[in-house]
Amino acid sequence: MVLTRFVEIGRVCMINYGKYEGALVVILDVANASRVLVQGLPGSPIGRELMNIKRMALTDHKITIGRNARTKTIAKAVAESDVQNKWDSSAWGKRVAKRAAKANMGDFDRFQAKIAKQSMAKKVAAKLA
Repeated sequence: MVLTRFVEIGRVCMINYGKYEGALVVILDVANASRVLVQGLPGSPIGRELMNIKRMALTDHKITIGRNARTKTIAKAVAESDVQNKWDSSAWGKRVAKRAAKANMGDFDRFQAKIAKQSMAKKVAAKLA
């Protein structure tokens, strides 16, 4: 198996720990073996900051930018490569969105999901019996 996800300039990553968990960022520069300079996608509250590599997961998406690119350049490259829509349509992005929706469910939403699950189980049991 050949590795395809590398810590490189322009790599889109998902933050998997901390205050911005679940947000997408772009690597702008590699500071040292364990930290990188990142910036959030346009519209995100994440500015430029040094972040530990252990706190992010590398995605398959990469944009073409230069080292320490300006914010406008990043916004233009993200718009051209359509990173957000690619992420939202990927299996990983759908799973993250589904988990977030489930975490934000209210009491009545959980009740409705339970009833729907029970009725589906009854239909399946009736078909198999």
